Amino acid sequence: MAGTTEHPDIRYVVYPLHLDGTRTGAKPRLRHDPDCSHFEWRDGTILDTPELATEEQMRTLRACKTCIATRDESRGDARDRMTDGRTGGVCPTCS
Repeated sequence: MAGTTEHPDIRYVVYPLHLDGTRTGAKPRLRHDPDCSHFEWRDGTILDTPELATEEQMRTLRACKTCIATRDESRGDARDRMTDGRTGGVCPTCS
């Protein structure tokens, strides 16, 4: 499967920072969703602005396991909600 990116929809990176907010010079280690909790300190402070990953980063960096799990949970919840309202009866509005 050469050339295939796993989880291509997870496509943002944030560069590592020092505590004062300046970049360390290190490269990102994972790809994330923009709302990933890894971008925040415990007090809610945003570490840095997520940037769209380059083609090379998409090929070489793994997707964040937390982001993958969050997406899987969201999809499962959506599937559950789709069937919750079904009663098997005929719709009174459209028959």
